[in-house]
Amino acid sequence: MPFTVQYFAVTGDPVADIAEDLAAEQKARATYEHLMDLTNDPDLLAPLSFLRQREIIHYARFKELYDEYVKKYYQPDFNQNC
Repeated sequence: MPFTVQYFAVTGDPVADIAEDLAAEQKARATYEHLMDLTNDPDLLAPLSFLRQREIIHYARFKELYDEYVKKYYQPDFNQNC
């Protein structure tokens, strides 16, 4: 099957897109934690722990970028008439 950009769900709004990325990282972390709760096998726990930690780091980097975008570029005008 040929590649298509239709797989990307992008709004064009960096704040909205990064917020979606943050949610995806948290969902992945929660999935790894759930899998870790199902076993006590060290051969399974080690890679799951690595993957969970990777999601935590990804979340932190996305959060830094999100905060920067909000601070610098996303200042909604709540006084504007809709």
